[in-house]
Amino acid sequence: MYNHLRLFTLALAVVLFACHSSSGDLIFSENFGNISDGTNITTSNTNFNYRRIGSGGGGIVSTNPSSFTQAAMSLGGSSSSSLNGVGLTSGLGNNNFLGLSFNFQSADVSQGDLVITTGTGDRFTNNSGFTGSQLFFGVQINNGSLEYYKTSDWEGTGFSLSNNTSYNIEIYGNNTGSDIDYGNGSVANQKLDILINGSTIADDVAFSNNQLADAFRIYQQRGGQTYEIDDITLVDGNFSSVPEPTSLLMFGATALIGLQRRRKLRVPHSV
Repeated sequence: MYNHLRLFTLALAVVLFACHSSSGDLIFSENFGNISDGTNITTSNTNFNYRRIGSGGGGIVSTNPSSFTQAAMSLGGSSSSSLNGVGLTSGLGNNNFLGLSFNFQSADVSQGDLVITTGTGDRFTNNSGFTGSQLFFGVQINNGSLEYYKTSDWEGTGFSLSNNTSYNIEIYGNNTGSDIDYGNGSVANQKLDILINGSTIADDVAFSNNQLADAFRIYQQRGGQTYEIDDITLVDGNFSSVPEPTSLLMFGATALIGLQRRRKLRVPHSV
């Protein structure tokens, strides 16, 4: 019954999305709907096709009600370098411009790392952490400090997150050959912008951009802390020109074409 409902909402989303004029496409969205509290977040009840629990403990479950709307994902708890994470192994369309947005909160941001990566390569299909040569962009929350991957190492933004505080994080990477306007700002060619709650905290900074963006992953390691994450949204254009992801209906047609096919894939949960 649940899968039938999601198929219906996904089909309806195509119709709804077609009614909106947009300078870019909403290519992925997941807001966890109303998944029951404590339910394992998997590739069957979400639009991810990668989900992994490593050997360091922890889990990936729904928290409902959440600090945001309805359900959210409680991600993490790994106390070792063995990652717990979710994502797409491919299918974003090999973009040279990408915007990624998500809501975030944690009871203790001082523990461990939350890593957000986009790119192309086998590090997005296996259970290893990222490699710089396969990144489009990488951003991490390292013991509460927000950092981005610059060429060969992490660079700090100077912004530190606080405990029990809700944040919306937006990341825009551009390697198109020209400046890109994303609604509330613009990002230069081969540069990265990061916004927190609508305010720019990293403006036109150099980033890795070694690969096109065809996959993404969000994972936690080295801390034993969990992170509440909601409304994960990826666009290849302008966030302000697509509808807000207020329900499971808010998926772009580009993402919908392959979602059900991709859900049939399974990545082994090695330890």
